[in-house]
Amino acid sequence: MKFAAVAAAATLALAPGASAWRVYLYSFTDFSGSTYTAAGPGGTGTACHVIPSDHRYQANSIEYYAYNSQTSPTTRCKLQLWESTDCSGNQGPFFSVDTKKALVEDWRNRAASFSTTCWAV
Repeated sequence: MKFAAVAAAATLALAPGASAWRVYLYSFTDFSGSTYTAAGPGGTGTACHVIPSDHRYQANSIEYYAYNSQTSPTTRCKLQLWESTDCSGNQGPFFSVDTKKALVEDWRNRAASFSTTCWAV
């Protein structure tokens, strides 16, 4: 019984991640300060993600990975920043490829949510 539990845990630990996208929002333009991290499932579709209140309106730079795998991707996602908490109203910049950059100056400290749209590649 113990062997089966250990074998199952080892299999899960070695399984590839199922995230289709990963985002890191940093409070400073040099990718430092407080960091909000999120990742999403490997399926297709669209979803709205609310940035927690302790990170809301603080993003100044972004590190984003649009694919579910760096070597053999099967899913790609577009990330769109929004000023409201329900992914409506003022749209910010969007990212559909792997990105690491400071946000444009007029979108620093404005993001309250982001939407993801994922499709098969």
